[in-house]
This record gives sequence, C-alpha cells and structure tokens, in this order.
Amino acid sequence: MRLTIEKKDLIQNIQHLATMVPSKNTSPILTNYLIDVNAETNMVQVTASDLEITVVVQFPANVTESGTIAVSARHFNEIINSMPDQMINLTKHDELLKIQCNKIDFSLMCADHTLFPVIPPRQLENAITIPADLFSRMVSKTSFAVSTDINRAVLTGVCWSIKQDHHLMVATDGRKVAEIKINDTTLKPAESVSSEDNIFNATKIENIERIIPVKSLNFLQKIFDNEVKDLSVLIDSNRIMFAYGKYTVFTHIIEHKYPDYQKAFIGDLPNTLVIEKDLLRTAIRRIALIAPDENLRIRFEVSMDQFEISTVNRDTGEAKQMMENYSYQGTATSVSFNFKYMLSILDTIDTERVKIMMGSSKDPLMIYNESTPEKQEVTFLLMPLRS
Repeated sequence: MRLTIEKKDLIQNIQHLATMVPSKNTSPILTNYLIDVNAETNMVQVTASDLEITVVVQFPANVTESGTIAVSARHFNEIINSMPDQMINLTKHDELLKIQCNKIDFSLMCADHTLFPVIPPRQLENAITIPADLFSRMVSKTSFAVSTDINRAVLTGVCWSIKQDHHLMVATDGRKVAEIKINDTTLKPAESVSSEDNIFNATKIENIERIIPVKSLNFLQKIFDNEVKDLSVLIDSNRIMFAYGKYTVFTHIIEHKYPDYQKAFIGDLPNTLVIEKDLLRTAIRRIALIAPDENLRIRFEVSMDQFEISTVNRDTGEAKQMMENYSYQGTATSVSFNFKYMLSILDTIDTERVKIMMGSSKDPLMIYNESTPEKQEVTFLLMPLRS
C-alpha cells in the first residue's frame, strides 16, 4: 500500500469519521479505521464502525500501490492533524503504516484488518431517492426530541413512516413530541427499478415504518452539503443504507413497534396564543434562571388581558415577567411545564411568531409554526407538569 495526498484533502474526507469510532469496545478492532486503497482507480476507502452503524467514505488520491490496513483511528487522526499543510505519504511496510510529511516520520502499528466486520456493498439498484435538503429538514425538526434513556430503546430513535400519499418522521421522549409530515411521497425509485419493485406499489406494501438510531441521523446532518442534492436510501427489514455523495452509511434499525403517540394529540384545544418566538424565548430563559432544579418548572398564566410567565423556587425565590405584544383567543388558563423542553421546541420553529394551542392545566400544549411550507405539517407537543 502506497499513496500520496494533500493534508487538507485527507482531513476534509475523514474529519467526521471520528465520531463513529467507539473509544471503548468489546471488540478492539472497532477502534481502528479500515483503509483500503486501489491503484487502478486511484481511490481511497476509509471505514469506521461500531457494529450498529458503519460509515464508508471514498475519495481520490495518488495511489501507486494497492493494499488494505487497519490502524488506530485516534492516533491516525491526531498524527494527520499535527502535520504541516503539505503532501502526506502513507506507506505500509511489514506491519507498520509509515506516515511521512516533509521531514516528519511516524510509524504506526497496524491491526489485523481481516478481523474488521464485513462491509456490505453499496448497491443502489433498488434504492429510493429523496431530496437531501428535505430529509435534513425532517431530521432537524424531530431528532432533538428523542429519549436518552437506554432503558426505553424504542424512544432513542426517530421513526420514519412511509405511506402511499405521504411520509413522516417523529420522535418523542414521552414528555415532548416532534412530528413532520410531508403530504406527497417526494420519494422516487431508482431509474432502474420497475414499478413492480417500487416500495410504493400498494399491492406489495401498505406501510413502511423504521426506527432509525439518532446517531446515524446526526451523522447525516454533519455531512449535509448544499451541492449534493439527492440522498439515496435502501430500506431492508433490519438495516438501512444511506448513500450521499462520497459517503455510505449502514445503520441497524431499532426493532420495536413505535408507540401510538398521536393519541396524545388534541386537535381542538380552545385557546390560541400567538407571540414572537424570540421574545418568548428570551423571557423564558430569563425567568428560568431561578427555576427549581428538580423539574425546571415555569408557568404560563394567560388571558385576553395579560400574559404572565413565572416560576417559584422554595430554595431561591421567585420571578415573573408580564408579556406584551401577543394575541390570544379563548378563556383564561394556566399551565406549567419544563422550560428546557419548551426552549428545544422554540429553537426548531421556522417562523418569527409561534402559535401555541392550550386547554386546561392538565392538557398538553400543541405548538406550531405560524405558517408552514406547502404540503408540510410540523407539529410539536409538550406535556404539562402536574401541580
């Protein structure tokens, strides 16, 4: 194995892979990159995996000798980053990877690359495509709402549901819900796929539902590039492949039935609050400075005449702010909630003003953009805190 590449080009291509490499793993081989180079095509392929998620990146270099190695990802990244901005030479010699740049030389021990998990092929024949910017939008509107509780594995991923006339993504942690619905398919089969093989053929499949680990989706967000317009997706029963530009991401799915979260949605809440998002966010952050640590509770009390945001902390004190420049339709009501959950929702609102539907103190808050793009429905739910 022998190749030459500019430092900036190498870093640009591998900079995101480090997040895929586990720092500790029962299988030590997974702390390595698998690097495969091909002199015929002048291409380099670098793979990182934690078994659940595998990422492959392919890019050109000046390859004079083909070969395959496995080498410590952490040490490789640190060495490359420490080099001057010049050409870097990588050469395998016996069981060492020699890294040379200018008058700097490193020799890095190689692992047994045959122990690395088998990498599935990048097959796009039966893939579907979705506009990459739309997919990125769907992920950004939902992924923040996943649970971090590993004991509730089904809630640690984002559910992607595909039907004949629409598809949607949703995430929930049991306290908040984020859903985006696209009211046309916007998904296209690959040109080589016949209509009989199209996953939207109603005689073959009524509904596709997959729960995708949020780590995979966060990686796709990192590599999103406005210049790469389409994302190809191959959906299998227990795995999904995403092909995007020079990257291929293989991810296992979370094999559970997603909870029927829509039972919590209330479409006819009687009270409507509309207010500038930034004003509301600033006020919440201010009042929350002394919110109680155990539940991060703040309270809305709102009517046609006044809107007060407040909190009470038995150990610290209390705070309140009277809001102006809002509109309200309905009867007077109040509700308490976790302020961090509300801020996470407000951070994803697209419009300058946010619409909040309210009922009694026991009803959830339904939160929306003041207006949404055509054929899109974005819905957020926030459960109240009990008094």
